[in-house]
Amino acid sequence: MKNVTKLIFMAGSGFLLSGCIASERDMSTLKLQLKELNTTIAQMQANQAELASTMDELNRSLSISGENLAQVDAQIVKLSAKLDDLTASMQSGQAGVNSAAPAAPQAAAVLPSDLFAEAKTHLDKGAYDSAAMGFKLYISKYPDSENAEAAYMYMGDAYAGAGQSKQAAIAYANILQKFPQSKQTAAARLKYARSILPLGKTDEAKRYFASVVQDFASSPEAKQAKAELAKLK
Repeated sequence: MKNVTKLIFMAGSGFLLSGCIASERDMSTLKLQLKELNTTIAQMQANQAELASTMDELNRSLSISGENLAQVDAQIVKLSAKLDDLTASMQSGQAGVNSAAPAAPQAAAVLPSDLFAEAKTHLDKGAYDSAAMGFKLYISKYPDSENAEAAYMYMGDAYAGAGQSKQAAIAYANILQKFPQSKQTAAARLKYARSILPLGKTDEAKRYFASVVQDFASSPEAKQAKAELAKLK
């Protein structure tokens, strides 16, 4: 009987000992897994910080690019104005040569660049009616000028600022019709869609907003068009 008791005691002790060993092994495994998990989390946090830094740098680059594009556009407008002046001067000189009778003394002609600049000044100051009249006169006198496209855009902005939605829509529509390859197409579509909303043409406006999103997905205008569509749902 004593031998049986001794065997039972030894068996129980062995079981408890093996249980302790197993528990220690499990704890070691858990500690190792926890350490690996902490390492993974730390790496993910580092990657997230690096990604955030990269995004900040990208946003700064995009901002700089946007400023550079604005500067380039302004330079193009100035160069176009000089070409307009040169063209007008050449046409005036050619008319004088072809005229049989001597021309009567006239006041100095207004250069295209002066007319354009004056209208743009009115627009910048918020004198929308004067700006619209100025750009309308510019287009009527120089319909084939280098700055004609910009004049239509600014004229549309002037009419829009004055609350004349129909006239603004016509100006933007002229850009889409006369300059189909224009780099201002996205902006013209966006502004055209906005200008026809007050006229009750909601469905047409939605189509134009959607076309901006589809055809110019990475443009700032696409982001604005999405916001406009969201408001119309």
